[in-house]
Amino acid sequence: MRAPQTRAHTCHWPGCRAQVPPAMWGCKTHWFKLPKALRAKIWIEYRPGQEENLTLVSSEYLSVADEVERWIVAQAGSAKPL
Repeated sequence: MRAPQTRAHTCHWPGCRAQVPPAMWGCKTHWFKLPKALRAKIWIEYRPGQEENLTLVSSEYLSVADEVERWIVAQAGSAKPL
């Protein structure tokens, strides 16, 4: 069961304005552009409820978020379009 949309929250992909439930990292299109290993890392470090109580966000989750952002930036410089 998916978490409901309880507040404004956009996809974490740079420039994407798609609204997604706060418990989700991003929209379906951008989520599946991430390598499976990065998606798995996000879920490993995600703590249920962190989207409601932002104090639950771990440093490990933030580290994975940085890794994902670096991957996206690196892909923007590659020959294949995002």
